[in-house]
Amino acid sequence: MTALDDGAEIDYFTVKTAGILYNKFFLGIFIDFIWGRAFIYAFFQLYLNLEGHQYNGVISFIRILWAVSFIWGVFSDAFPILRKRRIPYMIIGWVGCLTAFVFCALLKNPEPFYFVEGCHINKSIINNPSNVETAAPYAVAIAVATCMLSIADVASDALVIEYNRREPITTRGQATTLATLMESFGRLLTIVVIGVLMNGPSFNGIFCWEITISQYFIYLSFVCIAGIFTALFTTVEECKVKNYSSKFLKKYLKDFWVKISEKEFVKFCFFIFIYFIFFDVESSATVKVKSIYANVTPVANTISNFFACLLFTVSMYLYKKYFINVSWRKMLCFINCFIVAFSLIIDTITIFDWIRNPYFYCSEGITKNFSIGILVVLIIQVCAELTSSKFEGLTFGLFMSVWTAASPIALVIGNILSAKFDVSNDSRYFRDSASDRWQIFSAILVCKFINICGIIFLFTLLTDQKVQMQENIKLGIMWPRRRNIFVFIFLCSLIWIIITNVLTLHPSTSCYILVGGSGC
Repeated sequence: MTALDDGAEIDYFTVKTAGILYNKFFLGIFIDFIWGRAFIYAFFQLYLNLEGHQYNGVISFIRILWAVSFIWGVFSDAFPILRKRRIPYMIIGWVGCLTAFVFCALLKNPEPFYFVEGCHINKSIINNPSNVETAAPYAVAIAVATCMLSIADVASDALVIEYNRREPITTRGQATTLATLMESFGRLLTIVVIGVLMNGPSFNGIFCWEITISQYFIYLSFVCIAGIFTALFTTVEECKVKNYSSKFLKKYLKDFWVKISEKEFVKFCFFIFIYFIFFDVESSATVKVKSIYANVTPVANTISNFFACLLFTVSMYLYKKYFINVSWRKMLCFINCFIVAFSLIIDTITIFDWIRNPYFYCSEGITKNFSIGILVVLIIQVCAELTSSKFEGLTFGLFMSVWTAASPIALVIGNILSAKFDVSNDSRYFRDSASDRWQIFSAILVCKFINICGIIFLFTLLTDQKVQMQENIKLGIMWPRRRNIFVFIFLCSLIWIIITNVLTLHPSTSCYILVGGSGC
């Protein structure tokens, strides 16, 4: 079988095409900033010491605007600017992100939750009791930046998918893995910067020096400027349609509505939504075990994230070279089982005080981050198989929106389950009695059981590989009713997670059981 679209394969290492790799590198810096939790953990957990369900709520709130990625996909596909479909939206995303980070840099530098004495933190003295109110403006600004980054991400990945569809089936996926490799290099840079510069006393770190929160956002602003420059001057794309009109938009949306009725398309949408709900369920006790029992400092977290990203980078190279045609089902099944078993062992050993070492505990994060990277590669690869030449942006945006909608639901479910065991309050961890340990372990065990149940949907909703997917697409089977059911569930989930995560941020409502509190 040949390529899905006409055109020669792309050489990425030229002046005209290298810009997409530069942009993926800069996006990688922010992907780890948002999804890898390096900064989120250091700032909201170590610096401001939010409660477990509040910390999870902040993560969900920051990511929720990524759920409108499908809207940016429509704009990128159907509304070219200066006859370009991708580059202008990459620039718009970078400019919007720059604005949000400049706003954060101009805010008064927040005080840490605990009192800092010289090079050490005194946890017996609360320095900032209004930590939730302090977190709110930063959470909102970072959420806006996330939304703008999703615009740049959708446009750049749509361009990668265009390149990917020009590859023959035997090597299809090379563009995806190369772009993901560049993202991983960007993630490595973020990990090193946070580990070195945000590892001072305010972050319960080991150094006497640290940069302020405002200074870190100034650094991020310069990264945005670099993203604008590379998108503007070193990226070239072909605009396939010259004249766009309202008639074209109506036909575009109508054709896509038919497109997502295809059996393979509907199956994969349901797979992303359901699988990630199961996969991402996490107890609110996890972050407290990490920060209090294991005492994971920024340097330990940095080393963990660094090796996780390094492992992922090496794995992407091996995947690109040897495993590009391996069964998706078998690969994800193995990864899921291994991660759940390994993380449960680490949690058990830490909770019952057999070993409480930050570097030992961080080995759990290495496998988790690696698995997320593999899943992103899979989504982009399947996107190239399912889409057509005019739907690249919307298809990728829809898949990312579905993932984003599923992830906060998983966190809310984790909070609700954890509330039954009352594991959000720090006093339980400092008391550390036998009954406390069993309560914490039980909360985590329930969530791990849900994680492993997601394997069922690997074999019912995910096609084995790209050859089988193309064969199924050619059969022309349509699922319009199931498409309508999925769209309804997707829209309802967006409304629900927005409401629950807004409630999490306010002290008077964060105690609701619905959002993971112990009850008001």
